Amino acid sequence: MNVPRKKKHRLSCLIDESLQGLSPIQTIMKMAEDEAIRKMGLNPTQVISFGGGWCNHSAPEELRITYRTILNDVSLFHQSGRYSPIIGDSACREQLCRFEETIYGLKPLSRNNILLGHSSTQLFHDVLRTICDPGEPVGFLDPTYANYINAVKCALPTSPIWFIPALDPQTWTYLQTPDVSLEILKQCCDKGLRVFVIPVPDNPTSQIPSEEFLSSALDIITDVNGYLILDFAYKALWFREMPECYTWSPQEDNHLITLHSHSKWLSSLGRRFGWVEADDAVINGLEKINESMLLSPDTLHSMATVRFLEHTLSDGSLQQYIDDTRHLYERTAAVMISTIDSKLGWKRLSPDGGLYTCCPTPNHQQPRRFIERLLRETGVLLIPGTGFGPSMDYGVRLSYGPLCYDHQKIIEGIERIAHYLSK
Repeated sequence: MNVPRKKKHRLSCLIDESLQGLSPIQTIMKMAEDEAIRKMGLNPTQVISFGGGWCNHSAPEELRITYRTILNDVSLFHQSGRYSPIIGDSACREQLCRFEETIYGLKPLSRNNILLGHSSTQLFHDVLRTICDPGEPVGFLDPTYANYINAVKCALPTSPIWFIPALDPQTWTYLQTPDVSLEILKQCCDKGLRVFVIPVPDNPTSQIPSEEFLSSALDIITDVNGYLILDFAYKALWFREMPECYTWSPQEDNHLITLHSHSKWLSSLGRRFGWVEADDAVINGLEKINESMLLSPDTLHSMATVRFLEHTLSDGSLQQYIDDTRHLYERTAAVMISTIDSKLGWKRLSPDGGLYTCCPTPNHQQPRRFIERLLRETGVLLIPGTGFGPSMDYGVRLSYGPLCYDHQKIIEGIERIAHYLSK
Protein backbone atom coordinates (compact mmCIF):
# COMPACT_ATOMS: atom_id res chain seq x y z
CA MET A 1 0.00 0.00 0.00
CA ASN A 2 1.40 3.36 -0.98
CA VAL A 3 1.47 5.86 1.85
CA PRO A 4 0.64 9.30 0.48
CA ARG A 5 3.38 11.84 0.99
CA LYS A 6 2.51 14.87 3.00
CA LYS A 7 2.71 18.00 0.96
CA LYS A 8 4.08 21.19 2.37
CA HIS A 9 1.29 23.57 3.26
CA ARG A 10 0.95 26.48 0.93
CA LEU A 11 0.35 29.66 2.87
CA SER A 12 -0.02 33.23 1.68
CA CYS A 13 2.92 35.27 0.45
CA LEU A 14 2.35 37.49 3.48
CA ILE A 15 3.19 34.60 5.82
CA ASP A 16 5.77 32.78 3.70
CA GLU A 17 7.67 35.86 2.56
CA SER A 18 6.87 39.15 4.31
CA LEU A 19 6.47 37.68 7.82
CA GLN A 20 8.96 34.82 7.52
CA GLY A 21 10.83 33.95 10.71
CA LEU A 22 10.30 35.26 14.21
CA SER A 23 9.37 38.91 14.50
CA PRO A 24 10.95 40.99 17.29
CA ILE A 25 7.68 40.77 19.23
CA GLN A 26 7.54 36.97 18.86
CA THR A 27 11.17 36.83 19.97
CA ILE A 28 10.40 38.91 23.06
CA MET A 29 7.35 36.85 24.01
CA LYS A 30 8.97 33.46 23.34
CA MET A 31 12.20 34.24 25.19
CA ALA A 32 10.19 35.06 28.31
CA GLU A 33 8.28 31.75 28.27
CA ASP A 34 9.13 29.31 31.05
CA GLU A 35 9.63 26.49 28.53
CA ALA A 36 12.26 28.46 26.62
CA ILE A 37 14.06 29.33 29.84
CA ARG A 38 14.07 25.68 30.98
CA LYS A 39 15.56 24.62 27.62
CA MET A 40 18.55 26.79 28.51
CA GLY A 41 18.97 24.79 31.70
CA LEU A 42 17.69 27.60 33.88
CA ASN A 43 15.09 27.66 36.62
CA PRO A 44 12.40 30.18 35.62
CA THR A 45 11.94 31.19 39.26
CA GLN A 46 15.60 32.29 39.38
CA VAL A 47 15.44 34.39 36.22
CA ILE A 48 15.23 38.16 36.53
CA SER A 49 13.52 39.54 33.47
CA PHE A 50 13.99 43.05 32.16
CA GLY A 51 12.36 41.83 28.97
CA GLY A 52 8.66 42.17 29.65
CA GLY A 53 6.99 44.99 27.78
CA TRP A 54 4.24 45.19 30.32
CA CYS A 55 3.14 46.90 33.51
CA ASN A 56 2.61 45.06 36.79
CA HIS A 57 0.86 47.51 39.11
CA SER A 58 -2.47 46.51 40.62
CA ALA A 59 -5.67 47.46 38.84
CA PRO A 60 -8.06 49.67 40.86
CA GLU A 61 -10.14 47.72 43.35
CA GLU A 62 -13.16 49.65 42.09
CA LEU A 63 -12.62 48.12 38.65
CA ARG A 64 -12.62 44.59 40.08
CA ILE A 65 -15.78 45.34 42.04
CA THR A 66 -17.41 46.70 38.89
CA TYR A 67 -16.75 43.48 36.96
CA ARG A 68 -17.95 41.40 39.91
CA THR A 69 -21.19 43.39 40.07
CA ILE A 70 -21.90 42.72 36.40
CA LEU A 71 -21.01 39.03 36.64
CA ASN A 72 -23.10 38.47 39.77
CA ASP A 73 -26.22 40.06 38.31
CA VAL A 74 -28.17 37.71 36.02
CA SER A 75 -29.67 40.51 33.94
CA LEU A 76 -26.44 42.51 33.60
CA PHE A 77 -24.45 39.39 32.73
CA HIS A 78 -26.97 38.52 30.03
CA GLN A 79 -26.73 42.07 28.69
CA SER A 80 -22.93 41.83 28.56
CA GLY A 81 -23.26 39.01 26.04
CA ARG A 82 -25.23 41.08 23.52
CA TYR A 83 -23.71 42.80 20.51
CA SER A 84 -22.53 46.38 20.90
CA PRO A 85 -22.96 48.84 18.01
CA ILE A 86 -20.12 48.55 15.48
CA ILE A 87 -18.76 51.95 16.51
CA GLY A 88 -19.07 51.03 20.18
CA ASP A 89 -21.50 51.63 23.02
CA SER A 90 -22.70 55.25 23.13
CA ALA A 91 -22.58 55.55 26.93
CA CYS A 92 -19.03 54.23 26.97
CA ARG A 93 -17.89 56.73 24.37
CA GLU A 94 -19.54 59.51 26.37
CA GLN A 95 -17.67 58.45 29.51
CA LEU A 96 -14.37 58.33 27.62
CA CYS A 97 -14.95 61.94 26.54
CA ARG A 98 -15.53 62.83 30.19
CA PHE A 99 -12.40 60.89 31.18
CA GLU A 100 -10.25 62.79 28.67
CA GLU A 101 -11.60 66.16 29.78
CA THR A 102 -11.39 65.48 33.53
CA ILE A 103 -7.95 63.85 33.65
CA TYR A 104 -6.16 65.54 30.76
CA GLY A 105 -8.12 68.73 30.09
CA LEU A 106 -8.89 67.64 26.54
CA LYS A 107 -11.81 69.44 24.91
CA PRO A 108 -13.79 69.71 22.77
CA LEU A 109 -14.41 66.02 22.12
CA SER A 110 -17.67 64.26 21.34
CA ARG A 111 -18.65 60.62 21.21
CA ASN A 112 -18.71 60.94 17.41
CA ASN A 113 -14.92 61.34 17.58
CA ILE A 114 -14.50 57.94 19.28
CA LEU A 115 -14.61 54.37 17.99
CA LEU A 116 -14.17 51.41 20.34
CA GLY A 117 -12.14 48.34 19.51
CA HIS A 118 -10.35 45.31 20.82
CA SER A 119 -7.01 46.96 21.56
CA SER A 120 -4.70 49.69 20.31
CA THR A 121 -2.77 46.95 18.45
CA GLN A 122 -5.84 45.95 16.42
CA LEU A 123 -6.94 49.54 16.02
CA PHE A 124 -3.57 50.65 14.66
CA HIS A 125 -3.88 48.02 11.92
CA ASP A 126 -7.39 49.22 11.12
CA VAL A 127 -6.42 52.89 11.12
CA LEU A 128 -3.75 52.13 8.53
CA ARG A 129 -6.31 50.35 6.35
CA THR A 130 -8.62 53.36 6.68
CA ILE A 131 -6.24 56.19 5.81
CA CYS A 132 -3.61 54.57 3.54
CA ASP A 133 -3.42 52.56 0.34
CA PRO A 134 -1.09 49.56 -0.03
CA GLY A 135 2.23 50.83 -1.31
CA GLU A 136 2.05 54.18 0.46
CA PRO A 137 4.98 54.82 2.82
CA VAL A 138 4.44 55.03 6.57
CA GLY A 139 6.81 57.10 8.73
CA PHE A 140 8.15 56.42 12.21
CA LEU A 141 10.79 57.84 14.48
CA ASP A 142 13.91 55.68 14.74
CA PRO A 143 13.67 53.72 16.99
CA THR A 144 10.02 52.84 17.45
CA TYR A 145 7.70 50.09 18.71
CA ALA A 146 8.78 46.87 16.99
CA ASN A 147 5.23 45.63 16.39
CA TYR A 148 4.47 48.57 14.10
CA ILE A 149 6.63 47.11 11.37
CA ASN A 150 4.68 43.87 11.06
CA ALA A 151 1.42 45.79 11.42
CA VAL A 152 2.31 47.75 8.29
CA LYS A 153 3.24 44.54 6.47
CA CYS A 154 -0.14 43.02 7.34
CA ALA A 155 -2.31 46.08 6.76
CA LEU A 156 -0.49 47.58 3.79
CA PRO A 157 1.42 44.98 1.77
CA THR A 158 4.23 46.57 -0.29
CA SER A 159 4.20 49.76 1.80
CA PRO A 160 7.74 50.87 2.73
CA ILE A 161 8.78 51.98 6.22
CA TRP A 162 10.48 55.37 6.32
CA PHE A 163 12.44 56.18 9.48
CA ILE A 164 13.02 59.70 10.78
CA PRO A 165 16.16 59.79 12.99
CA ALA A 166 15.63 60.39 16.71
CA LEU A 167 18.22 58.33 18.64
CA ASP A 168 21.86 59.04 17.79
CA PRO A 169 23.62 55.67 18.24
CA GLN A 170 27.01 57.38 18.59
CA THR A 171 26.17 59.78 21.41
CA TRP A 172 23.13 57.85 22.66
CA THR A 173 21.05 61.03 22.81
CA TYR A 174 17.46 61.54 21.67
CA LEU A 175 16.24 64.28 19.32
CA GLN A 176 19.23 66.46 20.11
CA THR A 177 18.88 68.08 16.67
CA PRO A 178 15.09 68.25 16.23
CA ASP A 179 15.32 70.70 13.33
CA VAL A 180 17.30 68.13 11.35
CA SER A 181 14.71 65.42 12.04
CA LEU A 182 11.88 67.77 11.06
CA GLU A 183 13.65 68.70 7.84
CA ILE A 184 14.02 65.00 6.99
CA LEU A 185 10.31 64.54 7.76
CA LYS A 186 9.49 67.40 5.39
CA GLN A 187 11.65 65.89 2.66
CA CYS A 188 9.88 62.54 3.12
CA CYS A 189 6.49 64.27 2.87
CA ASP A 190 7.62 65.95 -0.34
CA LYS A 191 8.27 62.43 -1.67
CA GLY A 192 4.82 61.10 -0.75
CA LEU A 193 4.75 60.41 3.00
CA ARG A 194 1.33 61.24 4.50
CA VAL A 195 1.29 59.26 7.76
CA PHE A 196 3.69 59.74 10.66
CA VAL A 197 3.39 57.66 13.86
CA ILE A 198 4.77 58.56 17.30
CA PRO A 199 4.12 56.70 20.59
CA VAL A 200 3.95 59.13 23.54
CA PRO A 201 5.73 58.17 25.77
CA ASP A 202 7.83 56.17 23.33
CA ASN A 203 8.50 52.46 23.23
CA PRO A 204 11.40 51.49 23.44
CA THR A 205 13.03 54.74 24.61
CA SER A 206 10.37 56.10 27.02
CA GLN A 207 11.12 59.57 25.67
CA ILE A 208 8.50 62.28 25.06
CA PRO A 209 9.26 64.63 22.16
CA SER A 210 8.91 68.32 22.92
CA GLU A 211 5.72 70.23 22.24
CA GLU A 212 7.58 72.23 19.61
CA PHE A 213 8.66 69.08 17.78
CA LEU A 214 5.19 67.51 17.84
CA SER A 215 3.47 70.74 16.78
CA SER A 216 5.91 71.19 13.92
CA ALA A 217 5.45 67.57 12.83
CA LEU A 218 1.68 68.06 12.82
CA ASP A 219 2.06 71.21 10.71
CA ILE A 220 4.27 69.39 8.19
CA ILE A 221 1.82 66.49 7.94
CA THR A 222 -1.15 68.84 7.64
CA ASP A 223 0.51 70.60 4.69
CA VAL A 224 0.38 67.34 2.70
CA ASN A 225 -3.17 66.52 3.85
CA GLY A 226 -1.87 63.61 5.91
CA TYR A 227 -2.22 62.32 9.48
CA LEU A 228 -0.14 62.44 12.63
CA ILE A 229 -0.91 59.33 14.70
CA LEU A 230 -0.07 59.63 18.39
CA ASP A 231 -0.12 56.25 20.12
CA PHE A 232 -1.14 56.94 23.71
CA ALA A 233 -0.84 53.37 25.02
CA TYR A 234 1.40 54.74 27.81
CA LYS A 235 -0.36 58.10 28.12
CA ALA A 236 -1.09 57.91 31.86
CA LEU A 237 2.52 57.00 32.66
CA TRP A 238 4.19 60.41 32.28
CA PHE A 239 6.64 61.34 35.03
CA ARG A 240 6.99 65.11 35.31
CA GLU A 241 5.03 67.94 33.69
CA MET A 242 2.10 66.65 31.64
CA PRO A 243 2.79 67.01 27.90
CA GLU A 244 0.71 69.61 26.08
CA CYS A 245 -0.16 67.09 23.35
CA TYR A 246 -2.31 65.24 25.91
CA THR A 247 -4.86 68.04 25.54
CA TRP A 248 -5.01 67.97 21.73
CA SER A 249 -8.37 67.14 20.19
CA PRO A 250 -9.18 65.91 16.67
CA GLN A 251 -12.07 68.36 16.71
CA GLU A 252 -9.50 71.14 16.69
CA ASP A 253 -7.21 69.48 14.14
CA ASN A 254 -8.68 66.90 11.80
CA HIS A 255 -5.21 65.67 10.80
CA LEU A 256 -4.66 64.22 14.29
CA ILE A 257 -5.48 60.60 15.21
CA THR A 258 -4.83 59.19 18.68
CA LEU A 259 -4.80 55.54 19.82
CA HIS A 260 -5.77 54.51 23.35
CA SER A 261 -5.91 51.35 25.44
CA HIS A 262 -6.80 50.15 28.94
CA SER A 263 -3.79 47.80 28.86
CA LYS A 264 -1.14 49.88 30.60
CA TRP A 265 -2.85 52.51 32.74
CA LEU A 266 -5.53 50.14 34.11
CA SER A 267 -3.16 47.15 34.27
CA SER A 268 -5.54 45.35 31.92
CA LEU A 269 -3.13 43.72 29.48
CA GLY A 270 -5.34 40.68 29.03
CA ARG A 271 -8.64 42.55 29.15
CA ARG A 272 -8.31 43.78 25.58
CA PHE A 273 -10.08 47.09 25.12
CA GLY A 274 -9.06 50.21 23.23
CA TRP A 275 -10.38 53.19 21.33
CA VAL A 276 -9.49 55.70 18.62
CA GLU A 277 -10.04 59.44 18.76
CA ALA A 278 -10.23 61.09 15.34
CA ASP A 279 -12.21 63.36 13.05
CA ASP A 280 -15.74 62.20 12.21
CA ALA A 281 -14.72 61.29 8.65
CA VAL A 282 -11.94 58.99 9.91
CA ILE A 283 -14.27 57.44 12.49
CA ASN A 284 -16.87 56.76 9.79
CA GLY A 285 -14.21 55.04 7.70
CA LEU A 286 -13.00 53.02 10.68
CA GLU A 287 -16.55 51.85 11.33
CA LYS A 288 -16.54 50.17 7.92
CA ILE A 289 -13.31 48.36 8.77
CA ASN A 290 -14.58 47.45 12.25
CA GLU A 291 -17.60 45.78 10.68
CA SER A 292 -15.38 43.28 8.87
CA MET A 293 -12.54 42.90 11.37
CA LEU A 294 -14.34 42.98 14.72
CA LEU A 295 -18.08 43.41 14.14
CA SER A 296 -18.74 44.28 17.78
CA PRO A 297 -16.47 45.77 20.45
CA ASP A 298 -16.49 43.89 23.76
CA THR A 299 -19.76 44.62 25.54
CA LEU A 300 -18.62 43.42 28.98
CA HIS A 301 -15.58 45.72 28.97
CA SER A 302 -17.73 48.59 27.68
CA MET A 303 -20.27 48.15 30.47
CA ALA A 304 -17.53 47.93 33.09
CA THR A 305 -15.81 51.03 31.71
CA VAL A 306 -19.03 53.06 31.92
CA ARG A 307 -19.70 52.13 35.54
CA PHE A 308 -16.07 52.44 36.61
CA LEU A 309 -15.56 55.90 35.08
CA GLU A 310 -18.92 57.22 36.30
CA HIS A 311 -17.96 56.47 39.89
CA THR A 312 -14.22 57.19 39.99
CA LEU A 313 -14.34 60.42 38.01
CA SER A 314 -17.09 61.74 40.27
CA ASP A 315 -15.35 60.99 43.57
CA GLY A 316 -11.85 61.95 42.38
CA SER A 317 -10.35 58.55 43.11
CA LEU A 318 -9.30 57.96 39.50
CA GLN A 319 -7.09 61.06 39.46
CA GLN A 320 -5.42 59.83 42.63
CA TYR A 321 -4.98 56.34 41.18
CA ILE A 322 -3.32 57.69 38.03
CA ASP A 323 -1.01 59.96 40.04
CA ASP A 324 -0.03 57.12 42.38
CA THR A 325 0.63 54.79 39.45
CA ARG A 326 2.81 57.14 37.44
CA HIS A 327 4.81 58.07 40.55
CA LEU A 328 5.31 54.36 41.28
CA TYR A 329 6.87 53.85 37.85
CA GLU A 330 8.87 57.07 38.16
CA ARG A 331 10.44 55.74 41.37
CA THR A 332 11.03 52.37 39.74
CA ALA A 333 12.71 53.97 36.73
CA ALA A 334 14.95 56.00 39.05
CA VAL A 335 16.13 52.79 40.75
CA MET A 336 17.00 51.19 37.42
CA ILE A 337 18.80 54.26 36.06
CA SER A 338 20.83 54.89 39.22
CA THR A 339 21.84 51.22 39.40
CA ILE A 340 22.88 51.15 35.73
CA ASP A 341 24.97 54.26 36.39
CA SER A 342 26.65 52.92 39.53
CA LYS A 343 27.12 49.26 38.55
CA LEU A 344 27.51 49.27 34.75
CA GLY A 345 28.37 52.78 33.66
CA TRP A 346 26.50 52.24 30.40
CA LYS A 347 25.10 55.04 28.32
CA ARG A 348 21.34 55.10 28.81
CA LEU A 349 18.25 57.19 28.22
CA SER A 350 16.53 58.70 31.25
CA PRO A 351 12.80 57.90 30.93
CA ASP A 352 10.24 60.70 30.63
CA GLY A 353 7.52 58.13 31.33
CA GLY A 354 6.59 54.63 30.23
CA LEU A 355 8.30 51.39 31.19
CA TYR A 356 11.72 51.26 29.52
CA THR A 357 15.22 52.48 29.04
CA CYS A 358 17.67 51.64 26.26
CA CYS A 359 21.42 51.10 26.31
CA PRO A 360 24.08 50.27 23.71
CA THR A 361 25.58 46.79 23.93
CA PRO A 362 29.04 46.57 25.54
CA ASN A 363 31.85 46.80 23.00
CA HIS A 364 29.37 47.07 20.12
CA GLN A 365 28.38 43.39 20.45
CA GLN A 366 25.63 41.92 18.30
CA PRO A 367 22.64 42.19 20.67
CA ARG A 368 20.96 38.84 20.05
CA ARG A 369 24.13 36.88 20.83
CA PHE A 370 24.93 39.13 23.78
CA ILE A 371 21.57 38.70 25.48
CA GLU A 372 21.53 34.93 24.88
CA ARG A 373 24.94 34.56 26.54
CA LEU A 374 23.86 36.88 29.32
CA LEU A 375 20.72 34.86 29.99
CA ARG A 376 22.61 31.55 30.08
CA GLU A 377 25.35 32.87 32.35
CA THR A 378 23.41 35.15 34.70
CA GLY A 379 19.71 34.32 34.44
CA VAL A 380 18.99 37.93 33.47
CA LEU A 381 16.86 38.62 30.40
CA LEU A 382 17.19 41.74 28.25
CA ILE A 383 15.58 42.42 24.88
CA PRO A 384 17.70 42.87 21.74
CA GLY A 385 17.26 46.19 20.00
CA THR A 386 17.12 44.60 16.58
CA GLY A 387 13.71 45.30 15.09
CA PHE A 388 13.07 48.62 16.83
CA GLY A 389 14.88 50.53 14.10
CA PRO A 390 18.41 50.91 12.68
CA SER A 391 19.59 53.05 15.61
CA MET A 392 19.03 50.09 17.96
CA ASP A 393 20.88 47.50 15.88
CA TYR A 394 23.54 47.46 18.61
CA GLY A 395 21.32 48.24 21.54
CA VAL A 396 19.19 46.55 24.18
CA ARG A 397 15.93 47.46 25.86
CA LEU A 398 15.44 47.06 29.60
CA SER A 399 11.96 47.13 31.12
CA TYR A 400 11.38 48.08 34.73
CA GLY A 401 7.60 47.66 34.39
CA PRO A 402 7.22 44.09 35.71
CA LEU A 403 9.33 44.92 38.78
CA CYS A 404 7.50 48.02 39.98
CA TYR A 405 6.88 46.37 43.37
CA ASP A 406 10.30 44.68 43.64
CA HIS A 407 13.03 47.29 43.31
CA GLN A 408 15.56 45.02 45.01
CA LYS A 409 15.26 42.57 42.13
CA ILE A 410 16.16 45.36 39.70
CA ILE A 411 19.32 46.01 41.69
CA GLU A 412 20.14 42.29 41.90
CA GLY A 413 19.65 41.79 38.16
CA ILE A 414 21.95 44.64 37.20
CA GLU A 415 24.52 43.48 39.76
CA ARG A 416 24.49 40.03 38.10
CA ILE A 417 25.20 41.67 34.74
CA ALA A 418 28.03 43.74 36.23
CA HIS A 419 29.59 40.65 37.84
CA TYR A 420 29.42 38.72 34.55
CA LEU A 421 31.02 41.55 32.55
CA SER A 422 33.80 41.97 35.11
CA LYS A 423 35.11 38.43 34.57
